[in-house]
Amino acid sequence: MKTLQSFSKTMALLLLIIFISCNTKPNKQTLQTKNEWSNRKFSMFIHWGLYSIPAGMWDNKKITGYSEQIKGHANIPTNEYRKLAKQFNPTKWNPDSIVLLAKKAGMKSIIITSKHHDGFCMFDTQYSDFNIVKATPYKRDILKELSNACKKYNICFGVYFSLIDWDYPKAMPFSSVRNSDSIPPAHHQYNLNQIRELLTNYGDISEIWFDMGSPTYKQSSEIRQLVKQLQPNCMISGRIWNNQGDFVVMGDNYKPEFKMGVPWQTPASIFNQTWGYRSWQERNNINQKIHEKIIDLINIVSSGGNYLLNIGPKGNGQVVNYEKQVLIEIGKWIKTNKEAIYETTTTPIGKQNWGYTTSKDQKLFLHIIDIPKNKKLTIKGLDINITKIYPLNNTNILLESTHKKNTLTIDLSPVLFNKYATVIAIEYKNNYQYIPLNTITANINNTFNLNTLNCEKYHSYSGHDYYSTKPTVVKMRWNILNNYNQNYKLKVRYKSNSKEKLCLCVNEQNHILNTNSEIINTIQLKPESINCIELVQLNQNNPHKDLGIENLDILLVAE
Repeated sequence: MKTLQSFSKTMALLLLIIFISCNTKPNKQTLQTKNEWSNRKFSMFIHWGLYSIPAGMWDNKKITGYSEQIKGHANIPTNEYRKLAKQFNPTKWNPDSIVLLAKKAGMKSIIITSKHHDGFCMFDTQYSDFNIVKATPYKRDILKELSNACKKYNICFGVYFSLIDWDYPKAMPFSSVRNSDSIPPAHHQYNLNQIRELLTNYGDISEIWFDMGSPTYKQSSEIRQLVKQLQPNCMISGRIWNNQGDFVVMGDNYKPEFKMGVPWQTPASIFNQTWGYRSWQERNNINQKIHEKIIDLINIVSSGGNYLLNIGPKGNGQVVNYEKQVLIEIGKWIKTNKEAIYETTTTPIGKQNWGYTTSKDQKLFLHIIDIPKNKKLTIKGLDINITKIYPLNNTNILLESTHKKNTLTIDLSPVLFNKYATVIAIEYKNNYQYIPLNTITANINNTFNLNTLNCEKYHSYSGHDYYSTKPTVVKMRWNILNNYNQNYKLKVRYKSNSKEKLCLCVNEQNHILNTNSEIINTIQLKPESINCIELVQLNQNNPHKDLGIENLDILLVAE
């Protein structure tokens, strides 16, 4: 078989192309910002506030549920909860040490809670006295100092901002669905005022992480407009809702089991039970926890996402030693294997029984989680011109390999395996070729039949709040192996519940679909190669909207 079409193009670029396929030329700065954000891969989340003082306890009782939401879970009256501010004097908080810990962990940015659901502001706001400067004995602006430290040590700074507020008098009354309460007009304006402060008084904000509430489309749109007006390069989380975010936020501690078609991020806590500090949290075998988080990082990065891992400092500002050690050990692993993490892209190879893959700069990285018993690692369907194979933990060890019938076998016998995960680098010439398992071939009549059952589906998330959000199909893709050098007639018949026009991209050549049934002129497939056909929306102003396909038949008939 002749050389197949390469699938080693960067997934980061493919994800961005989804936004712009069949559409006008994108703003270069916008693409650069999204690409820079996608390349970070690993960042620090910090949940810290008044809730860190009770630390999951109220009236001498353990309060279950996320400890940062203890005001709600323990039904604490606002006047009682406000008294915690008089106790908030975090003398052991050191912004420089926090930033240095993040860097030591291999993290590229820090996102801190500027205001959580309890309404307490960790910054000096003129719109509420319930803030760290005016209401506490500490009287220092946490955000200002952390922002300065991030700038000092060259790490990106971002803020979390809750769209709901259990303290603001004009917010929706505390309800049983308190995490998804609507936003009254006065509360929306209050949010806009504080967002303006955050994006004006604290330097460059790389990311603003909205959370919860159930705003209207108009409210979400106004928030987005304000953010982009003040800081055009600030990335907006999907929890602004109503498809106004720059990237999708997965559910808490959730890793998607399907392919994503837009930039995305998994927010994760050290312990699934809480984000804010909890004094009675069980902190079990630390090596198991380190292993868990490293595998999560590899899984998410190899799938094209970013990993946002949280710490919850104590009320005095001190980072729990257990959490600190987990981050430090992750950082040690990353230091050895950073080339296989940062600025990498996904590969078409997908998850294997031994682990995951990433790619960058003529190198394919194999992240080995489960060591093959015979120390022989195999990849089927791969055609690659190898120049060198070696483990990243000892680049002086060169590994032997065999290649038969598009199956690569690597002898791992000389490798000293890391107890968490070992990365093998494959350097190669030109482009590697891979035949996906779901590759479609022609029938006996030399006709390709494409439909919703034999395609790869790429997803986003769409909804107006946390509980309404669900996966949407934003792209369908077919990989066709063509063995002949001839022309094909492309016939399309489909039905969609969406009013948006669709675009069919054949080897990056665009064909606009105007009706639910039509025949497109003659096309030519690349002979003896993998051909890529993708179906996306023509208008990419809303890249999260479902294609709405109800019926679809695509025929490629040999002429």
